[in-house]
Amino acid sequence: MPEAYDRILDVVAENPGATVEEITDLVHDRGFPNTGVPDFLTKAEDNDDLLEFDGRYWVMRTGKYRFHRYDHPET
Repeated sequence: MPEAYDRILDVVAENPGATVEEITDLVHDRGFPNTGVPDFLTKAEDNDDLLEFDGRYWVMRTGKYRFHRYDHPET
């Protein structure tokens, strides 16, 4: 996977329940090129790396994002 794909997954993992706009802003704030964020999100969703519900995104708890406990106020 391209490095940008992994960076966007990291941003979503650190900000569960973020919208596309929030993710784009966070990517921009970190100095990453934010062109194509919606395309990366769609690809990640197609790859079952992300879950989208009601316009918000969460990283699937697999691979390096697997935790024994998911501590987020919206869960």
